[in-house]
Amino acid sequence: MADEQKSSMWLRILEIIAGIIIVILGGYVIAYPGVAIGTLILFLAIALIIIGIDYFIRVFAKGITGWRRLLNLILSALAIIIAASVIANPFIYGSLTLVYLLGLALLFAGIASAARGTAGGIIVGILGIIIGFAVIIFPGLGLATLVFLLAVFLVIFGLESIVSGILGRWV
Repeated sequence: MADEQKSSMWLRILEIIAGIIIVILGGYVIAYPGVAIGTLILFLAIALIIIGIDYFIRVFAKGITGWRRLLNLILSALAIIIAASVIANPFIYGSLTLVYLLGLALLFAGIASAARGTAGGIIVGILGIIIGFAVIIFPGLGLATLVFLLAVFLVIFGLESIVSGILGRWV
């Protein structure tokens, strides 16, 4: 570790500045959760439109069989319909879509963790499955959880960037 080369000074300063900005964003998410939810919904709508366009373009790709072509067309239509719903009524459909995606992610992560078969993996997996179902059943809890997780992530990521900038290497 003693022979590890440190980052250049400008990169270290940039990491510290970026870390400070990210920590401030985390505080902003805590102070104004509605704005954070609105921003996530906007990004969700943009991502769904891009996904819909991508799947539509794949319909015309060479080497695609009939079933895959039909599946791409259906997925394209679904993504565009969901994006239109999110844009038309962002705080109902957008919030619910975000919550259901979070719930499904927790369910799948829980199942994957439990499938490892270790005692810790099974315990974490069961907790993930329970929390995933709770988020889907109680969308308000899921939305609050989503904002909280976003804030915690931003603060931790920002602090990591600050420490990396101070030390001159990734921590």
